[in-house]
Amino acid sequence: MSAIPMMWRRRLRRLGKLALAAAAAGLSVLAYQKFQERWRRKQLEEHLERWTSRGPAKEPVVECQVPVEHGASGEDLEYDVVEVPVGLAFECERLRHQLREKFLCDDLKLVEELSSYFAKKGGEEDEEEEALLQLPWIDLAALAQLTYWYDRRPRGDEEVELPKEERPRDAKYGRWTKKISREKVIYSSVGLKSRVRTRGHLGAKVFRRPAGVDVTRLSTLQRAASLCGHDPLLELVETTMESLRPRNVARIPWSEVEKHSSKDDLWLLIDGKVYDVTSFLSLHPGGGQLVVDAAAQDSTSLFERTHGEGLRYSLRLLNQFFIGVCENPGEAKPAEEEQPTPEFLSTLRSITGALHTFDEAKATGEAQGILRLCSLLTKVGRNKSRANPPLERQWREVNK
Repeated sequence: MSAIPMMWRRRLRRLGKLALAAAAAGLSVLAYQKFQERWRRKQLEEHLERWTSRGPAKEPVVECQVPVEHGASGEDLEYDVVEVPVGLAFECERLRHQLREKFLCDDLKLVEELSSYFAKKGGEEDEEEEALLQLPWIDLAALAQLTYWYDRRPRGDEEVELPKEERPRDAKYGRWTKKISREKVIYSSVGLKSRVRTRGHLGAKVFRRPAGVDVTRLSTLQRAASLCGHDPLLELVETTMESLRPRNVARIPWSEVEKHSSKDDLWLLIDGKVYDVTSFLSLHPGGGQLVVDAAAQDSTSLFERTHGEGLRYSLRLLNQFFIGVCENPGEAKPAEEEQPTPEFLSTLRSITGALHTFDEAKATGEAQGILRLCSLLTKVGRNKSRANPPLERQWREVNK
């Protein structure tokens, strides 16, 4: 009887050793798999770093064919191609998923497949080759706006400045498009970082536009981030939109606004709204001193006089620097005795007011083209002596 328990004890010890050996082997295999996965993921990160370290302009691109119009359907749709930087494609979950499906592989293998694809494509001259991805679920404007944001957003603590290099003229639509000078100013201004630390006013913080985000295109950027699966950008855009709603906008007393009147810290008061244009001085087409001279006063009428031509462009640009509304604008001394015209105020309020309703056609000035032309015709008919530029040039201006 005493031998039986001893035998079972030996068997149990033997089974225990086998179990420990199996567990150790399993742990070893698991550890090896984890090590291999970490190693491959490190390779992926290093490869992405090599692709993206020189900036968006140097990244290889994924060509995506998309419908030109948002919400269009049918068989006779017009399509165009947007070049999406590979770093942006990996940031967007849905774009990355499309790439995985295209190459039938996981993320770790995807870098290898893309490397081979880029190498092969780099040696070909055929410009009629089909785009890598077909994306019927997003439109041209949305995907292009997403690439603009990626191109302009700051990397780390860097300051975004005017591009020093020209984009190729013959490249396809997207972030590479050759821009006219005015669009280049807007493009660069959107990339500017706020240089002045956010202050509190009566318990509310002034609004600060995130660098790289065009506040006149928030609805399009929101749609792009949502459709492409870029959750951090979607959260950033929706937070920005919430901050711009009238109930959340900072109310700034005039006594505070007038303090910011130097080239290193410059705020403007225009039609009751406050704009921090400090970072824009070096980009202002008319020179920074003109802007400095407009500070510490109500600059509404001065803005009309100096921005008669290209008004909607200037107001679209002005929207990028909005920080709040003035509580008591009546205390500010007008920069000029002459009052702003009703036509100007109507256009001004339509464009700057749309910043808070996210009406892109108005916020960008696109909806003001015909209205602006009618206003010009009215002015010329009423007072020909004040009609400076020819109407033909004004017509070209409002249709840009």
